[in-house]
Amino acid sequence: MKILKKYLKEFLVITVTIFTVSNLIGYFRSRDVQVIGNLEAVRSAITINGQKVGSLIKPDKPLVINFWGTWCPVCAREVYNISSLSKNKDFTLITVAVNSGSDEEIKKYMQEKGVNYTVINDKNGALAKRFKITTYPTTVFISSSGKKVIKDSGYLTKPGFLARVKMVGD
Repeated sequence: MKILKKYLKEFLVITVTIFTVSNLIGYFRSRDVQVIGNLEAVRSAITINGQKVGSLIKPDKPLVINFWGTWCPVCAREVYNISSLSKNKDFTLITVAVNSGSDEEIKKYMQEKGVNYTVINDKNGALAKRFKITTYPTTVFISSSGKKVIKDSGYLTKPGFLARVKMVGD
């Protein structure tokens, strides 16, 4: 029993350490992300399904923008969380597929993964460059008033994602 407690304690310490370090890394990697002045480019964008993004954004709810790529192994693991979270009505989730090919290629990728959510195709990475995105995935959480912003790089769990939405909520 003592050995089991010892290993459990060690496991918890390692888990908390990894969690803390990964959050710090995500914070430092996302510090330079530039949100101010770039939201209009997102609002005026068209999704891979031909919808204007501005018409999808709920003005009284937080806006979450997730930058990802079909070529990104971490993003490939996160797509299932993003798909599940996209059904939540407490915020608007828009994703930006950076340097990921044509609309049809992105649709095929999503179909193969069995996921469905709103995607802007940033074919040449111009939108990502405006936001100064250098790490993928990067997720930006913006309050409905635009006064609170959280930027995070790297894989996000569902609870971590929802906690950030709650932190920017007005």
